[in-house]
Amino acid sequence: MVRKILIVATLLTVASPLAAQEDYVWTSKRPDGHAPIGMSGARTLERGALQFTYRFSQLNSKGVWLDNDSIPLATTLDFYDQAPLTLTNQTHSLSVSYGVTQELTFVAAVDYSSRQREQQTTGGVFYVTESQSLGDVTVSGLYNFLNLGAYKAHLQMGARIPTGQIDIFAETPFSSPNTQGMPYDMRPGAGTFALLPGMTVQTQNEVASLGGQITGMIPVGTNDRSYSLGNSFRASGWAAYMLSDYMSASARIQWENWGGIEGGDPNLDPDQDPGNDGFFLEGERVDMHVGVNFYLPEGSRFAGHRLSIETIFPISHEYAGPQFGLDWGVIIGWQVVF
Repeated sequence: MVRKILIVATLLTVASPLAAQEDYVWTSKRPDGHAPIGMSGARTLERGALQFTYRFSQLNSKGVWLDNDSIPLATTLDFYDQAPLTLTNQTHSLSVSYGVTQELTFVAAVDYSSRQREQQTTGGVFYVTESQSLGDVTVSGLYNFLNLGAYKAHLQMGARIPTGQIDIFAETPFSSPNTQGMPYDMRPGAGTFALLPGMTVQTQNEVASLGGQITGMIPVGTNDRSYSLGNSFRASGWAAYMLSDYMSASARIQWENWGGIEGGDPNLDPDQDPGNDGFFLEGERVDMHVGVNFYLPEGSRFAGHRLSIETIFPISHEYAGPQFGLDWGVIIGWQVVF
């Protein structure tokens, strides 16, 4: 039901006409001229244009969830040797986009992830594990198939290249003084290639803009740890309103669905931690994103620079198996086009 509602809402957002669009021509040179900062691959460039984007994101997860409910700590410890308490995932991402032609834009991105996980054993031992590593590289081509007045639309096709680390080890009460493999949620890499299809549509008038995006990640093959992440899909619909020539506010609804892990790392004990049992790490979630965007127009000292922020609040959880539930998040980003 949640999936159907989000798809319909996204289509309605994209299809809804804004006033006085017949004579308006879409432009990126305004604070709402880009999609919210939490979205990737949402804009094509003019021929010869070069764009740099930096994003910092922090996602904070808390407690173990099943279906749409949080599981009490004692219940988790009845079924597992330990219970995950919190997970903090900080990611620094850098992407470069280049307009090859008026219709085709290339995008390449890489990120660096820092993760901290708190857990408690059945014996009452509290401990923290950490990981820091580069993530996977993504490359995509964006093809603009519609550029008609106030309307723009493009297709996306790309690939994830497995440069991120999946061999993450740490000392735990179960392995001391040695180390053991960390759960799947502590691994910044996937270990396999993946296809990255997508489509984005946008429209705007003199004071506001609307847009929608659908993307997917479809893994190909199995990594050297004998598993593959499940397929994942996202659908977003957003609206932004200009508060001034320098500032706009945005709101976005995002639906995300991810499949369970196929196979499994033989070094992980699924009875020790719910994060070790990849088969059950499946679910979907709906989040509300609220953002503010700043743009320095032509003629100003730092013309073309953008600074944006989005806060993330989950509004619906549906988890097929016990796993971390998102508590809140924030995304801060900077963009400039030459």
